[in-house]
Amino acid sequence: MNVFAVGDALLPERYVKDGIKKFIERGDQVNVISWGEDDEAIIDQRARILELNGPTADTPPEELEKSIVDTELLMVHYCPVSEALLKKGTNLKILATCRMGTQNIDVAAATQLGILTFHVIGRTTEAVSDLTVGLMLCEARNIARAHKAMTDGSWRKVYLNSATAPEFETKIVGLVGFGEVGRAVMRKLKCFNMKFMVYDPFVPKSQIEELGGESVDLDALLSSSDFISLHATVTDKASNMIDSREISLMKPTAYLINTARAELINEKALIDALKDNRISGAAMDVFKDEPLPPEHPFLELDNVTLTPHIASSTLECLAKSPRLLVDEILNFFKTGRSRFIVNPELLEKFSAEHFMPKV
Repeated sequence: MNVFAVGDALLPERYVKDGIKKFIERGDQVNVISWGEDDEAIIDQRARILELNGPTADTPPEELEKSIVDTELLMVHYCPVSEALLKKGTNLKILATCRMGTQNIDVAAATQLGILTFHVIGRTTEAVSDLTVGLMLCEARNIARAHKAMTDGSWRKVYLNSATAPEFETKIVGLVGFGEVGRAVMRKLKCFNMKFMVYDPFVPKSQIEELGGESVDLDALLSSSDFISLHATVTDKASNMIDSREISLMKPTAYLINTARAELINEKALIDALKDNRISGAAMDVFKDEPLPPEHPFLELDNVTLTPHIASSTLECLAKSPRLLVDEILNFFKTGRSRFIVNPELLEKFSAEHFMPKV
């Protein structure tokens, strides 16, 4: 099998090579290159443009353009894969991304061309849920602000939430989105003896209750929760899911945490609420402008904790992405089944053997 893999500064070649070594052990022909600059911040910006505008918003490496005609399995991270590129891949049977999101690849075109497409489920679950819990603690207990004050030579004891700074025990956490990450956040916060409300119209109520949550609508969650943590996917309906009206429903002692996507929140509405102390605080890892410009209002607030889109930046998350993907593809070759496939309708048109290139 002819395999072509493309890493980048966010998923370096060394991790890609380690992840695909099982292909090499099979005797497959493997080529690994990198896309874009060797700078995480720059690739982060280019990746965000791809997420917002799709795979035609940037260009793939020239070497991939030349090699795609002979490639049977293409694996990428953030490298864009457009319809035009896919049409050149006349031997391409499998397209795979080392991410859960597929915005940088044209899944519709791949499906039309009969190319089975894989993504990765679960690669960021532990990393993002870890940071989510950390941000909750950091914002509610003023950890980052206290550290900054001490390094500036100040023994600061008073903060905007000093009169209401909470303990976690018995507090209500509202999880907006109950996929892999939302469930992991619940699992980790259970040790604090917290209570959980969940809003996710795509998850059965019985499943939420079985895992220890109460299934509610979004308004009920916002009005009752002490911490609201966002783990939803951005859709047309979910864009600006948290706007002025939704913020007005929140308790004045509530905290809003976003480690999902910036588009879920109307940033201006949140900034206005934080300035007026209508909620106690917020913690954010994602922003509509990345990196934040020096004059951004978030940087002037004393009731927000900010991190530079680092939720998935762990050794384990990076290293396991290609490994999880390769293991799943090889398992598909054996069983004809995979939960990582994003266009399973192709399996109805073709037998599984159609997608199994020979060594």
